[in-house]
Amino acid sequence: MKGRLAVMVATVGVVVLCRPMCPPDVAAAEEVRLKNGAPSVDNLVDQFMQALKERDKAKLRELRVTEAEYRGLILPGSVDEGKPRQHYNDEASSYFWSILDTKSIYTEANLLHAWGGRPLKLKSVAYRGGTKKYADYTAYKHLELKLEDETGTEDEMRIGSIAEKDGVYKFISYIQK
Repeated sequence: MKGRLAVMVATVGVVVLCRPMCPPDVAAAEEVRLKNGAPSVDNLVDQFMQALKERDKAKLRELRVTEAEYRGLILPGSVDEGKPRQHYNDEASSYFWSILDTKSIYTEANLLHAWGGRPLKLKSVAYRGGTKKYADYTAYKHLELKLEDETGTEDEMRIGSIAEKDGVYKFISYIQK
């Protein structure tokens, strides 16, 4: 078996090569925890809304998973419940993180520009993609926030997805779909 390559296809269509039985580049899921997250989806969304109101770019960033959380929990654990975790080499997992992080940073800037500083009232939260239990976490996919501004005008904000692990909630990204 030594020297043979196995091919795995990631969700974005990039092929990743990894030798069978190679040690994973990140810790096992039980060793990776979401840190500094919220105790509920409602609390996380409230913190998100407050960060927008205060135009707090650092707080928006803090509400999102870190590189270690993404590479150690989200990326390898994004398989159906009961299935083995995916293993990515360091180069591949770093690449996937850099794409997600870069797109989220630009989305954060757009959110702050479009919504920052405005007194918005949250009317409802929906998940256009539903919720899904993965091997290592539960995802609340593609949030849709119904908002009302100070004039009573209603609007809609579409943002990324939320992960929950052991009762801790964080945004995976703010990327709109």
